[in-house]
Amino acid sequence: MRQLSKDGFDRVLIHNPDAVGMWLYQDYPDAFLPVLKHTHLTVPLCSPMQSVTPVCFGTMYTGAAPSVHGIQEYAKPVIQIDTFFDAAVRAGKRVAMIAPPTCSLSNIFIGHGIEYYHCACEGEIIEKAQQLIAKDEHDIICVYTYMFDTLNHRNGPFHPETQNALYRQGQYFDILAATVKRLWKHHNTLISYSPDHGVHEVVPYGSELNSKGKPVRGHHGSDCTQDRNILHYMGVIRRSDKKD
Repeated sequence: MRQLSKDGFDRVLIHNPDAVGMWLYQDYPDAFLPVLKHTHLTVPLCSPMQSVTPVCFGTMYTGAAPSVHGIQEYAKPVIQIDTFFDAAVRAGKRVAMIAPPTCSLSNIFIGHGIEYYHCACEGEIIEKAQQLIAKDEHDIICVYTYMFDTLNHRNGPFHPETQNALYRQGQYFDILAATVKRLWKHHNTLISYSPDHGVHEVVPYGSELNSKGKPVRGHHGSDCTQDRNILHYMGVIRRSDKKD
């Protein structure tokens, strides 16, 4: 990784798939083959408590504990402290975020220099990401996908629909990385597959409720290893329009 990054990076692509925990990599390694194909380093991490999306992304993009960035439960207030995005803008970088309008990432970082592209579904999100890569106007592109988390809550992590959504997350990353290789040939690009937290199956059904008070078959937010242990996958796509 150090050798690959010796010239530094002038582009960054971050894929944030919601709720893809470490145990899923251990139990379903085939779902991660498209990710491993493009990455060179896997970093084990522990999500903060509560292990819910706004808390975890708050910590991921500020480097601060929940007690510092201010989100300590499932809520979406705008973070008031300095963030990765602020630092990027101060350095003269353009940042794009592609996500649904109601998700945590579209709300907790408002006013921090991000150009938002709101999409209604995962297919539109990936298509918009490809369009922005092709335009080559942004230095940092963040892509959020969410259907694995959505279907986990609805059906549990072992349901076929949920499993299909897990495999799609890796396929999306494969599409994004391949697009970078094809269209950002004159850039050195850091790519990352970086989930926020994991998930666990709810047994018996009805013993855990979501934020709206409804029972769920899969959940997160607890201190268990399934919810907190995650892996971030990092890779480098070096420019290919010149010889080293």
